[in-house]
Parts: sequence; C-alpha cells; structure tokens
Amino acid sequence: MQTTFRLNAQEIDYSFFEAFKKLFKNKEVSITVEEVNSAKKPSEILKKIEKLNKKYPPMEVSPDIDLSALANEVNL
Repeated sequence: MQTTFRLNAQEIDYSFFEAFKKLFKNKEVSITVEEVNSAKKPSEILKKIEKLNKKYPPMEVSPDIDLSALANEVNL
C-alpha cells in the first residue's frame, strides 16, 4: 500500500502519528520527507520548458520502430 500525505509541518502532531500507525498497522514502512516547492510563476515554468526543449529537442519516432519490442529487449 502507498499513500501520500501533503501537509504543513505545523500540522503534524500526535493525532497524525496515531492515524498513520492505524493505517499501516503491523507493516514495515519507508518514510521519505521532501519539501514541496511553492507554486511557480507561469513565466518561470515556460522558461524551464524552453530550456528543456533546447537541451532535449522534441523528436519524431518513426512508425516503423516497434517500441514494444524495444521495451521487451531492455527488460530482458
């Protein structure tokens, strides 16, 4: 089972941990905590997209290429 909690650090209290323990009772869990970036301005997002498009230009894949076969080959 997997779940994502998204909350402000100030909201974490004893009741949160009790609910967490009930949800994952008798299960081994892995906990990762990461800071959520605040919303970016649309202009900042556009600049990042443009930078990525320059670094990794969009390309067209030939319809003759069997992508499923390639994926199977990689996963062997």
